[in-house]
Amino acid sequence: MRIQRYIVNKNKLVLVPFGDLHWGHKNCDKDMVYNVIKFIQSNDCYWFGGGDYGDAIIPVDRRFDFRSMDKEYKTPQEQYNKVEELFRPISKKCLGLLDGNHDIIHWKMHAHNYVEDLSRRLEVPYLTIDAYMRFYFKKYRVNFDLYTHHGWTGARTKGGKINRIYDLEAIFPMLDAYIMFHIHDLGIVDKKANLYVDSNMEIRDKVSYFIMGGGFLRGYVKNQVSYIEEKTYRPSVLGSPILTIEPIRGKRTVNFKVEYSEVR
Repeated sequence: MRIQRYIVNKNKLVLVPFGDLHWGHKNCDKDMVYNVIKFIQSNDCYWFGGGDYGDAIIPVDRRFDFRSMDKEYKTPQEQYNKVEELFRPISKKCLGLLDGNHDIIHWKMHAHNYVEDLSRRLEVPYLTIDAYMRFYFKKYRVNFDLYTHHGWTGARTKGGKINRIYDLEAIFPMLDAYIMFHIHDLGIVDKKANLYVDSNMEIRDKVSYFIMGGGFLRGYVKNQVSYIEEKTYRPSVLGSPILTIEPIRGKRTVNFKVEYSEVR
């Protein structure tokens, strides 16, 4: 994992998690990918990558299916060349790139890391498969701590996916936010509050936000076939979340107002 610290010199931070593009799969919703890129280009925001940028499945992989291949981007290298082209105009706003399971298998099988190479070419932090991200709001002298992981689950139901996100809290308890990708779904789930006693012996609550990182692989596309149909997965909500994070100063403490929206 990586631990990253970012200085925020503004009153609020707009953050766009952007992952699970699966470029190279026929069912990648390219128009929606371009919509997210246009949003990042035209707004005062930052983003980080959630992994699985290219579909990157090759014939020796048991998941390989000729029917799912985008013939314009047949190989992982062709896919990642295109991803670099897509990301370069927004690279100055990038806080780093996570690995995904489609990416990391190439390291395990062939000792080649497409995401680390992409990070170096774009000159952005390589975050491995999980990262602890600390945003220090300089004006308020307060940290907003976020833990993000590409994710690893075979859950079929919404409840199962949500439980996997809640599991992140067991790794680093009582953070401000947790974001998980891989589940190819988009949304904010129920917040949690934990109580603690502060230095003045007052009882305070720590509110944590849990976010599904979205994705761009569409199921049930006319005249096409994917594993989504084969396994009768439910259709997912695609796109990227947008988090607007703003410190709110109280009498003794600083809390955070977190507004959730989406770009699709």
